[in-house]
This record gives sequence, C-alpha cells and structure tokens, in this order.
Amino acid sequence: MKNILETIHQSFEKELADLVCRKVKHQDYCQDIIQEVYLKILLNQSKIEKADNISAYLTRLTTNAVVDYYRRKSTSSIINETPPEISNEPDESTDSTYQLADCCLRSFIDSLPEIYRNAIIMVELDALKIKDYAKATNITLTNAKARVQRARKMLREVILQCCNYEFDSYGNIVSCKKNEVRSCCK
Repeated sequence: MKNILETIHQSFEKELADLVCRKVKHQDYCQDIIQEVYLKILLNQSKIEKADNISAYLTRLTTNAVVDYYRRKSTSSIINETPPEISNEPDESTDSTYQLADCCLRSFIDSLPEIYRNAIIMVELDALKIKDYAKATNITLTNAKARVQRARKMLREVILQCCNYEFDSYGNIVSCKKNEVRSCCK
C-alpha cells in the first residue's frame, strides 16, 4: 500500500507540484491542493495501479483538483471570507434595509405590465431558463431575451424612481433611505 504512494511521490512530486503552482499562484493554496492530490492518490490507489499511463492519470487527477479549487473559490461568498476581526452579523440598519427591499420588491414587480411581470417572475424568481421561458410563452428565443431585458430595465427604473440609493464603485447598493422606501411599498 505504501509502496505505490512512495513511488508516485518520488517519481512525480516535482511534476505535480509544478502543474498546480503554475495554475494557482498563491503558495499556501498550492500546497493545500497538492495535499488534496495526494489524498486522492491514496484513495484511488487501485485505479492508479490499473491505469495504462500513470503519468496521464495523475495529470488529470491534479488538473481536476485545481478545477475543484477554482469552483470552490468562485462559489464562496465574500461574506464567508471576511477577516476574523470583522463581525459577520449584520447591524440593525442593514438588516432593516434588506427587509424593506424584500417587502417592496413584490409590489415593484406587480407594478410592471403583465407580460414583463410574468417574464421577471418566471426567469428571475422561478429560475426558469430564458429558453424554457420562450417555449412556455410560445415566443422566439430572441423575443424572450428582449422581453426579459426590457422587464429588468423597467423594474430597475421603478426601483430607482422610488428609492434614493447610494452605490459603491462596483455598482453594489451601499445605502437606501428608509422613509422613501416605505412610502413606495403598497
């Protein structure tokens, strides 16, 4: 059992480390991924022994580990990556702003004309693909894309007319005046 792991470590250590570190520039993450690769090697010893080309098998295994790293990285939220000295608990003003936005969103959507309201509800809230929305409403894909785009634009205009938002340099909402939001909600 140990022989194949030692053999792989001696024969392919540098090649696997170079492959990972070329794709992941951060040294600590590189080492973490290499550890995952060796764990996968340990768990898949029988498959590796049966492989026709061990080098190709290990290269694929390592590349998959790097892809998994980037998938995890892209799906992790910024909130989960905040430094420990910053609290993840929202303050009361932020929490109430989100509650106001949530309660008002439905009234904003309801204020849209029916075809655009249905487009937003089906695509954004029900998470239906635009292609499936086009089939369900019996329109072309091009028309469905245009309708959803118009609906998004109309919803944005309704929201921005009602509320006084401040945005950061990335386009994220930083603040919203509560009094104006309350007066818009039905």
